[in-house]
This record gives sequence, C-alpha cells and structure tokens, in this order.
Amino acid sequence: MSTLNHLRRDKDTGIYKLPNVPPEIYDDYVMETIGIVLGLILYGIAFSLFTSCLRSLFKALKQNGTAGRSRPKLLHLVYVCLIFAVGTMYSFSGIWILVYLRLEYPMYPGGPLGWEFVHYNWPIITLGNVGFTLTAWLSDGFMLYRCFVVYNEESRIRTVLILPGLLYLASLTLGILLLIKASLPKESLFSQVNFGLAYFSVVAALHILLTLLISGRLLIHRIRIQKLLGRDSSSLRSYTSVVSILIESAALYSTLALLFIVSFALDSPLTQFSLALLGQAQVISPLLVSYRVIQRRAWSSSTAHNITVSVNGIKFGTTHSTIKSQSSGSIPNDS
Repeated sequence: MSTLNHLRRDKDTGIYKLPNVPPEIYDDYVMETIGIVLGLILYGIAFSLFTSCLRSLFKALKQNGTAGRSRPKLLHLVYVCLIFAVGTMYSFSGIWILVYLRLEYPMYPGGPLGWEFVHYNWPIITLGNVGFTLTAWLSDGFMLYRCFVVYNEESRIRTVLILPGLLYLASLTLGILLLIKASLPKESLFSQVNFGLAYFSVVAALHILLTLLISGRLLIHRIRIQKLLGRDSSSLRSYTSVVSILIESAALYSTLALLFIVSFALDSPLTQFSLALLGQAQVISPLLVSYRVIQRRAWSSSTAHNITVSVNGIKFGTTHSTIKSQSSGSIPNDS
C-alpha cells in the first residue's frame, strides 16, 4: 500500500518507477529486462534450428544405417544436442530472473537487479553462468574446427590455426577461473570487472579472428570460382554467396560479442542487453552452420577439389570438342 501511495504522490510528475530502484542502475534494470525478453525470442529461433537439424540427422542416419560413415553424423548429433542443452540451461536461468525475481523481490533494495547482484552465487544464476560459458566453448570450438575445414587444402594450415588455438586455450582457462570467482559469496561477474574484461576480450578476439579467417578464405574462393565458372555458377551461389559467408563465419556472434565487450568495458547499461542476446547467438550461429553442413551446402574439405575437377572437366570437354571440330574440318571432301 505504501508503494501505491508513493506512486499516487508521483502522479502529477508523471513518474511511476519503482522507488526502491536507484536511478543509477535503473537503465541496467530496463536493459536486462528487454535483453532477456528478446533473448527468449532468439531461443525460439534456436529451437527451430535444433529441430531442423535433428530431423535431417535422423533421416541421414536412417539412410546410412549402421555403416561406418554414419559415425560423423552421430558425433554431429551429439554436438547439436549438447549445445542446445547448455543453451537451454542459460535460457532457463534468464526466465527465472525475469519472472521469479520480479514477482518475489520487486521491493528489494535496488529492485530485482539489486537482489541479483547480492545473491549472484545463487544456484540458478550459477547454472546460467555455466550454461553461458559452455555455449561459448562449444561454439568457439566448432568454429575453430570449421576454420580447419576451410583451410584444409592449405599446406600452412597449422600456422594459420596457431593463434586461434592459443586463444581458445586461454578462453578455457579464464572461463573456469571466472566461474569459480563469480560463484563465491558476495562476488559477481560485475564485481570482477578486470578479470571478466580479460576473459570476454579473449573470447571476442578469438571469434572475431575466426570470422575474419573464414570469411576471408571464402571470399578468395568466391573470386576464384567467379573467374573460372562465371557469376551464374551454382557453386558460387551455394558456397560463397554473401549470405553463405555471413553464416559460415558466424558474423552474428562476432557482432554481438564486439557490442558486449565495448559496453562491458565502458560499464554501459547495454552490457545487460547485449549479454542476454550474446548467450543465444552462441547457440544460433553454430546451429546455422550445422544445418548447412547436414544439408551439404556448407564448405567442406572436398569442396575446393570438386570444383577444380569440375572446372578441369569443362576445360577438357571444350578442348576435346574444339580438336574434334578442327579434325573434322581438315578431312578432304572427295565428292
């Protein structure tokens, strides 16, 4: 009732905000709420991609039976299920924060966000942090593998993967340490700003680097295919179109990672917003690539070789036809 009276007194000023949420964190409170809601919409997209991947994988496994070539598809099935499961952990934590805290602790000093900061080691919040970190590891590991596939025909592939590999190991180490520190009493992700900034900087740098490596390589292949087969080539549309390059390089994830790391470093309210979206992008990006792999529309280790063989076949056929035509023209006419 006191809250209603307070709101009634503020009626003339047009202010209806909760009186227990300080102005300095009110924008964070709003951005967290909007981010979680939009994140749940992205979770719906992730669920749709997950079910599409499952249907395609089960269909492929049914066709292959128990043959040895079905093993990669089984591993792919395990990966798809695992990353969606840990992504669901993160989403469940977000739903709990959005609904339960706002229903049970609306008048807590600082509001639900204040309660969250004080009780950051609460099991469900920790579950969300673990889910977020695991999705980052699984997503980055998958993109590291995709980078290996795209550069597979290169003789210096090990040199290309040295820096991303080191960054990935650093993200594993820093992620474990950050989870341990954030789960301690009276600690949170935002109370470990310097340590958290180091971890998220490594993760963002790793994924942006992988995006640049993959997109750069696919752009080079696009130029080569365009020169050899022309603009109307099906290979150009399937493997190296602009949309394909954006999906293959996980540009969505890299963009949100960059937005988050900048807002986190500046202590901006956008941190809460971008964090919720980033957690879902870590699931959506690899699922998009996975679906293209299952449909055999993604770049594989044999794609470059197959295109080269096709081009050589076209060249051979053209040359053979030309020689045959010239030979036919040189036969004397006895009539």
